[in-house]
Amino acid sequence: MKGTYVTIDSPDIVALTLSPETSATARAKKRGAREIETGDEDFDADFFVTGPATVARAVLDGETRRLLSSLRVEVELEMASGTLKGRVPLFSTAARPGPPDPLLPRALPLMLAAAQRLARPAEIPTRLARNAQSDPQSAVRLHNLMSLVRDYPDDAILRGALRAGCDDASDAVRVRAAIALGEDGRPTLLDVAKCGYAEDGPMARAVAALGDRISTPDLQAVLSHALRTRRVEAARSCLHAFGRRADPQGIKALARVLTVEKGELAVAAAQALAETGEEAAQPLLLGALAHDRPSLHAACAEALGRVGTAGAILPLKDLEKRSRDDATRRAARQAVAAIQSRLPGASAGQLSLAAADAGALSLAEDETGRLSLDDDRKP
Repeated sequence: MKGTYVTIDSPDIVALTLSPETSATARAKKRGAREIETGDEDFDADFFVTGPATVARAVLDGETRRLLSSLRVEVELEMASGTLKGRVPLFSTAARPGPPDPLLPRALPLMLAAAQRLARPAEIPTRLARNAQSDPQSAVRLHNLMSLVRDYPDDAILRGALRAGCDDASDAVRVRAAIALGEDGRPTLLDVAKCGYAEDGPMARAVAALGDRISTPDLQAVLSHALRTRRVEAARSCLHAFGRRADPQGIKALARVLTVEKGELAVAAAQALAETGEEAAQPLLLGALAHDRPSLHAACAEALGRVGTAGAILPLKDLEKRSRDDATRRAARQAVAAIQSRLPGASAGQLSLAAADAGALSLAEDETGRLSLDDDRKP
């Protein structure tokens, strides 16, 4: 197809490469080429961009992306080494009544405007901060804010951008801004965690970032809401938080989830009970082993391997015998070994009689088969 080749060369244009997405760029990505994602899904689907990511995000603001996407409809654009190139067809391909519309008079000013917008900004932090507050795409705002945090942590403009981010319409942006603010961002994290309309991912990140700074009653409320609205990631984050603090109310909350829930949340509750390191976790985990919930058995066995006592050995051995799942049998076997290694005076292959558990025998799988009695039982 005939057309006019336009080249705009300027030392001010940023050192990025930009080309339409093609089968060649798809192959390049499979080979490991690192593409810059702006956060604008439509633009990222249309263009393959490589180069300095922070500079790319600074110049590829909403208006620049709109302009490049508009040109791409009829002009074959490409940018590399400070040069913007385009093959402009003689006539527009857009269906219009009347004679063919020459494309060059309309495309050339747009290409010149694009080249100007792709010039390196005098103050990159200022441009990033502006994009973080004004871009129409929330993911683009987030990328710009995170670039500002990562590359310009000491810039005077950063703190104002983070405070503005805490008021963003997107919970994802609010949480990342609040985390970067430190203690000053705590109210925002609490607000997102307790918000009934927050999305799953941001709510989960807010709970994780708060850690011990969220009270047990607030954490219980967040967990209840997350379970009720099926925000699975947020619920898992709450369970992990309860596992770290190991208080009685938290163990009760974990017990309820272990009893009522299925699948990954029940598994997460078992893991959190192990994280508590509390003796109260053992009867709860043993209770779960007694129920016909095979998908949970391996997780409970692993948890008992961390917190179980001698009283868990026989139920675990029974689980190993009756389970048809290789992973569960392996978990039960490893849990028994872990518990035996923690018993006072235990050694590999040793039989022991304990005064507290009269008549109880513990045998570790080893060929030596030694029997050990306490010194006060010897003649």
